[in-house]
Amino acid sequence: MPTTSVPTAEIRDVLHRDLLALADLPDDGEPVDQLAHALQAATLAVADGAGPVLVAAALLHDVGRLAHVAAALPGAPHERAGAVYVTRHVGAEAGWLVGAHVMAKRALVATDPGYRATLSPTSVRTLAEQGGPAADAELARFLRHPRAGNAMRVRRWDDLAKDPAARTLTPEQALDAALGQRPC
Repeated sequence: MPTTSVPTAEIRDVLHRDLLALADLPDDGEPVDQLAHALQAATLAVADGAGPVLVAAALLHDVGRLAHVAAALPGAPHERAGAVYVTRHVGAEAGWLVGAHVMAKRALVATDPGYRATLSPTSVRTLAEQGGPAADAELARFLRHPRAGNAMRVRRWDDLAKDPAARTLTPEQALDAALGQRPC
């Protein structure tokens, strides 16, 4: 649940507005826009039985691509800006998962021999920009974190969430699941 003193209804309104704003962003060469990508990732998380924290991380993992979110940390990668935003609005655990979704990709490439073949061409390109497979020391540090396994779950949903024909939850349903609320 939110860690701020802002009322839940206000947080929900902010998240809803920003979630819908993702529709204006392309997914960097992928066949879906950022809103479709976010909703697909959240839908996959719900289908996998994930709880609200994981659904929130799946839904909001790329929110740091929004200009006003990125502006809070000029020059920072989208996952760091997104982590700050999600921590503020949803909580520290979901924020950490958002911040770790790129490292989770790098860790999966380093530890799962078949994982790289599942990546889209865009994701392969961005992997190189993000530092390539995780090096031994950073991989060990990441894998020691108690939430590393969940970060890798979020990452796998992220990787699968690129189907232009996928059926998804509505933005409202996804937010309900992410905030641990019953559907409106």
